[in-house]
Amino acid sequence: MSRRGRSALRSRGLENESTVEPTTSKRKKQMDNAEQDEDDEQTEATETNDQHIRIQNQWDSSLLVQNSNVILDDEVDGNIITSGHAQGDSFNHFRSLDFQLRFQNVFKTPPTSVRSPLPHFNWANSDEVWQNMIKKELTFQRDPGLFHNHPELQPRMRSILLDWLSEVCEVYRLHKETFTLALDFIDRYLSITTDVPKTQLQLLGISSLFVAAKLEEIYPPKLSEFAYVTDSACTEKDIIKQEMIILKVLKWNLSPMTTNSWLGVYLQVANIDNITDQDLGFVFPQFSTHAFIQISRLCDLSLLDASSLNFRYSVIAAAAIYYHTSEQLVMDISGFNWADLYPCVKWMAPFAKAILEVGQCALKLFPHIPPEDCHNIQTHNMDMSLVDLALSHQADFQEKERDSPSSIDLSAQLVGLLTPPSFRKESSDDSTLDGDSIS
Repeated sequence: MSRRGRSALRSRGLENESTVEPTTSKRKKQMDNAEQDEDDEQTEATETNDQHIRIQNQWDSSLLVQNSNVILDDEVDGNIITSGHAQGDSFNHFRSLDFQLRFQNVFKTPPTSVRSPLPHFNWANSDEVWQNMIKKELTFQRDPGLFHNHPELQPRMRSILLDWLSEVCEVYRLHKETFTLALDFIDRYLSITTDVPKTQLQLLGISSLFVAAKLEEIYPPKLSEFAYVTDSACTEKDIIKQEMIILKVLKWNLSPMTTNSWLGVYLQVANIDNITDQDLGFVFPQFSTHAFIQISRLCDLSLLDASSLNFRYSVIAAAAIYYHTSEQLVMDISGFNWADLYPCVKWMAPFAKAILEVGQCALKLFPHIPPEDCHNIQTHNMDMSLVDLALSHQADFQEKERDSPSSIDLSAQLVGLLTPPSFRKESSDDSTLDGDSIS
């Protein structure tokens, strides 16, 4: 580590923390290997700037997220695994819907027609607020086929880059919204441009994070620190130049609704009946931080896979909530019909199973960060090994589906494992969770 780099980390109070491995050759070797192994791979409310925000933990997280050391008592039936909770009506429901979607086009609700789940606001028209959120998501489009325009790039290279950026975010205490913004900038930039060489991918990533940090962080890291973590592969001059290129390509459209933003909105809606201070309403987050961390982790892991480009952020966030709550609650808080959510729920099943196998992650506390804001810090709680585990499950599911097309999909099974069985039997009126959170 250079003296300048060591000084930069010391200024951030990170001497005793794990640092980002700034080894360009290692990262380059990973991307080269990714390109070589690609034929074997399976193709795949905004963070607040006020550090003194009040978080009222009023949800019962024991209902929202099952304890990670739950005993899985499943019956193995041929090529599928069924749990007691996934049998009966649930089995028939998912199998029936799977057949419907397999042999006909999905009748997705037009985005602008999605029902608003927002409550009444005393400071704005909630329907107009919802429509503005939907229209913003339609404005910031990503291209699922972006790799066709970049022959040198492979989906795994994107995963490696995002994994590294997540690690950088934890080292410099950057927020989740900063990470998801940088991810969005990268994807939209690659959706618009062509022929980006793989040697420029790290520069694109660190420059996107540089822009996102200046937008979201009260005290963003210095330019020299962004250059340092690349081990001099990207100079300060390179980052400044790439920053201007990114801004011009994106036409200065830098405020998308990210998965992090949608997740905050959905959790707030789900807890609206338990908000005691009606004057604050939607202004301040008032939901379980424990639930937020677990669901956000599933979102982040899913976003590392390039197949996430096929789904809108609002759908990804809703699908992640489904694996920790219930079908009815997700539809109530998102405004989507089940047919709108089902394709993403089914695609996300391997990632949910991977997280189920490794267990939950605890809230990580950071020096000089208020405890009530620590859940907003991006942590490196998912990595390439977890992505590989999820992709291996994905390959297994696809193979089993080819062998037994009529079998139930895993999404029905996992919701039974992640959620207390009695929860799905409750009416939608009783689906709002209350109580103190577990943090």
